[in-house]
Amino acid sequence: MRRTRVAALATALLLAASVACDSGGAPKPSGADGSEAARAAPGQALPAAAMPADRSGPAGAPCALKARPAGWVAAENTRPGTGDWRVPERWGAPLMGFLDQDSVACGETVRLRVTGPGPARLTAYRLGWYGGTGGREVWSASGVPGGSPAKPPAEPPTYTVEADWPVALEFRVGEDWPPGYYMLVLRNDAGSAYGIQLTVRNDAGAAPLLFQAANLTAQAYNTYGGYGLYSGPKDPSGARSDRARVASFERPYTGSGYLVPAWYDIPMVQALERTGLDVDYATDIDVDRRPSQLLRHKALIIGGHNEYWTRRMYDAAEAARDRGVNIAFFGANTVYWHTRLEPSAAGEDRRMAVYRKSAEDPLAAQDPQQATVTWRESPLSRGEHRLVGSTWGGLGVVGSFRVLDAGSWIFAGTGVKDGQVLANSLGGEYDVALPGDPATPPGLGVIAAAPLRIGPSAAMGTMSYYTAPSGAGVFSAGTTYWPCQLRGACHEMAVDPVSRAVLERMTDNILRAFAAGPAAPKYPARPLLPPAPENLVATAARPEDVGVRP
Repeated sequence: MRRTRVAALATALLLAASVACDSGGAPKPSGADGSEAARAAPGQALPAAAMPADRSGPAGAPCALKARPAGWVAAENTRPGTGDWRVPERWGAPLMGFLDQDSVACGETVRLRVTGPGPARLTAYRLGWYGGTGGREVWSASGVPGGSPAKPPAEPPTYTVEADWPVALEFRVGEDWPPGYYMLVLRNDAGSAYGIQLTVRNDAGAAPLLFQAANLTAQAYNTYGGYGLYSGPKDPSGARSDRARVASFERPYTGSGYLVPAWYDIPMVQALERTGLDVDYATDIDVDRRPSQLLRHKALIIGGHNEYWTRRMYDAAEAARDRGVNIAFFGANTVYWHTRLEPSAAGEDRRMAVYRKSAEDPLAAQDPQQATVTWRESPLSRGEHRLVGSTWGGLGVVGSFRVLDAGSWIFAGTGVKDGQVLANSLGGEYDVALPGDPATPPGLGVIAAAPLRIGPSAAMGTMSYYTAPSGAGVFSAGTTYWPCQLRGACHEMAVDPVSRAVLERMTDNILRAFAAGPAAPKYPARPLLPPAPENLVATAARPEDVGVRP
């Protein structure tokens, strides 16, 4: 019997928690295991991080480098929209498919592979605001053949599943495909529907905002073929000995991986385009390939769950921040696992490696910095809080942020007051600031904190903002469920309408401020540390204001 979404998500959360425990457990100061070896003296800023060299150039077709006039996103969103891009959020479907690329530029060709009953129609929808409908139909093709290809094998030691299926459709992305975040929907006459994400880049884009899609995290949670980076089908124990060590993009998405875009990325795309601000789009893999593109924009925007980062991505984000590029993390559990991109027979960057333990990683013995472990643990010792401002705290709890700094510009226009509780505003996974840790950015301002009780212990989630010496501003939402609250529906968590309205206004404030350039001159951070978790819990006005995980 197919698992329900609730049961499957619960399993994924438990596995994630177990993996986190394997990799070091609760947050700890980054200096506890010799981390952050390169450190500035007190009161002295570290030198600007170096931007990695690009390893690929922009697309070659002239239409891929077409300059877009200011205001083009607002104009695009006045066009007639449709809600037909929405597909059921379910773990699997009789009809599925995948593309040979996760991002393309105008003039490039895409190949589709399909399993399931045909013929089918493939329809491309550009996602945005479009008057609240969320998408616009751009292109379609009928007569896509189905198929019943053999189930791909998964051999130890990496348990990599790759579907070497015949090409069902080949199509070219033309000038009638504006840059953006796309949902390509397969539908057949039997009523099956399946969505496939595709990013259409503008390789000459210099919009104020750049959105980074979380393709690596979606693939990490993908379980097509029975194997994902968290588990395999044969070992249900905590050892998870048959989990994949290398995951391939040459397969459809099922499991939690199919839902990552719907919960964490698409609501942010819609919020971005609702503002009318110009925005360009890239995947996390695109940033690894061409990190210099970050410097063409005023701000980098990250969605709800961008957990898996390559070294080049991390280096690029720090280098961009150190050169005045603002960063908004509208999520949590960000920059948590180190992953490596690897080639497959189908092409470069079609696999991601995450061994989770240095002893298992074949490259770690020769070069410890290649180890695919959490960024906070040895031998990497590069905790995510040095960039994000906070570190991963936990998961599986619903909580409520308490406003600590209502005077912050981020709360402007919300009407909130200090001490006000934003009901059910924390869900999924959460982050927490580490006061006193040497790697915590100086002057960090915790503008809200959520009191939590995890078993017998007090804990908290935090929302923060800091500014870098370059003038860049960095915001961290502290919860993976920020984007789904914007859309008004989160999995297994009721969305409070008052909290949703506050988060919508905060999102708008941040996007508009960050789109204007380095935020610090106009919006300096106000240093503010939260109370101790025990005090935060003890001072809750009502029991329901404390999130509880048994």
